Amino acid sequence: MSGSQGETHGTRKSKSSRAKSAKDGSRAGFGPREKGARKHRSADLGRALRSVYDDTLRESVPDDFLDLLGKLS
Repeated sequence: MSGSQGETHGTRKSKSSRAKSAKDGSRAGFGPREKGARKHRSADLGRALRSVYDDTLRESVPDDFLDLLGKLS
């Protein structure tokens, strides 16, 4: 009987430690390094999107599109 109680206690302890590690983020992948890496990726993405947007603004409007716009007037 005492052996089964120890096994149950051991199981509860491991579940508890798993829950604790998920709450502090160490096993869930949200530790301080992960947050910094995520911010870095977000900043890189923002720079890339701004670059594409700026390039698009510099492009000329195609003549066919200008002709269609002229027909609307």
